Amino acid sequence: MSNEIHHYTAEFQEFQQNGATKSPSWVNDIRSSALAVFTDRGFPTTKLEDWKYTNVSPITKLPYHYASVVSAVPSELVSSLFVDGIDQHLIVFVNGHFSEEHSKLNSLPAGVTVKNLISAYATHQEVIKEHLSKYATYNENPFTALNTAFINDGAFVHVPAGVSVEKPIHLLFISTGINGTYVAAHIRNLIVAEEGAKVSIAHGFSSAQANTNLTNVVTEVVAKKESVVEIVKVQRESDTAYHVENLHVHQYHQSNVHLFSLAVGSAIARNDISIIIDGESTECNLNGLYITSGAQLIDHHTFMHHIHPNCPSHELFKGILMDKSRAVFNGKVYVEPEAQKTDSKQTNRNLLLSDDAVVDTKPELEIFADDVKCTHGAAVGGMNETHSLYLKTRGISEGSARGMLTVGFAAEATQKIVHPVLRQHVDKIVVDHLRKKFGTANLPDIVHA
Repeated sequence: MSNEIHHYTAEFQEFQQNGATKSPSWVNDIRSSALAVFTDRGFPTTKLEDWKYTNVSPITKLPYHYASVVSAVPSELVSSLFVDGIDQHLIVFVNGHFSEEHSKLNSLPAGVTVKNLISAYATHQEVIKEHLSKYATYNENPFTALNTAFINDGAFVHVPAGVSVEKPIHLLFISTGINGTYVAAHIRNLIVAEEGAKVSIAHGFSSAQANTNLTNVVTEVVAKKESVVEIVKVQRESDTAYHVENLHVHQYHQSNVHLFSLAVGSAIARNDISIIIDGESTECNLNGLYITSGAQLIDHHTFMHHIHPNCPSHELFKGILMDKSRAVFNGKVYVEPEAQKTDSKQTNRNLLLSDDAVVDTKPELEIFADDVKCTHGAAVGGMNETHSLYLKTRGISEGSARGMLTVGFAAEATQKIVHPVLRQHVDKIVVDHLRKKFGTANLPDIVHA
């Protein structure tokens, strides 16, 4: 057994004694099974095809420790991370632990549940048992296995049949340092939208200060018949932190899911997004934007599985790369023989603002049905000098021209967010981030038609 694996088995033993006792016994069975998988397989290496371009050794070499208590964070920091311009249902976690002090859950619609997972066992154990660890399985993904071994807390959202939640539900996860310790937060989220339910969720990750924390997340989403679910993820953790998430969505008949991922933070960020389209006339829209700088590496692996006929899916991911940063995009669409009349479009576009930036892009289609419309494509290139020259001839400096064109490039991706206030929230984060990276406040706001 390697030193890295031995470290986590010792952590697991301590966790079992000090942190795991609040969960039902069947959860402990899942933990033990997942730990066995993790210890057998260990962390992924670049010898594995799915991890070929993402070396996680900077993560595996650090002795991360499970944070056993809630750390304090200033109220001003939490307020600064709100979705501006709208009232919202808010649940806050610090280093993976529920913070009742900062959460605001008093005005939920009747029947809607937003709780931390530990407290939700008392009221929704049967729902949790039906779905927890049934979709994001740990047999193939080592980080999912590690997360599952340490299942403890996270967000539980349950929207009953026919209920529409008008205000966004904001799941906010904050990481903070603890006396120089390398802190790991193994966050487990479960979101269940029952038949005909409708909900929009902001899924935010931020750091209280510069730290090297590991945020290891598994989020399982169940969208039942005719439900409508939108999830907007914003990952803007410290540039020295590490972030891994496995987001798994299971859709049923005539459900409609919109997912958006904005990734601008962390030294290494890995996002595995899987959607199982398990019902006829079901629609999925998966979109994202990643902005890298310095020596960052941001990796998105997406998978759409079409099982039934007459299901459209649309996917657009765009990347903006600066300095010596790297990005990876691997998108796969799999169409079963029974999934006739599938209409699937997948696009990845990357803007390189430095000769030293690198992107590895690999769109994939595996089609076993003969009556489909499926397309994919990828593009990598630099700034369009003709467009830049046009702006410069009108008195705009070269730096501002590059910034304006970059903002315009990003806007095509953020346009895909359905909820108007969540879209404005993401637009502001994108523009503020680009202003910081370009070193100028002279960049326009994003305005959508």
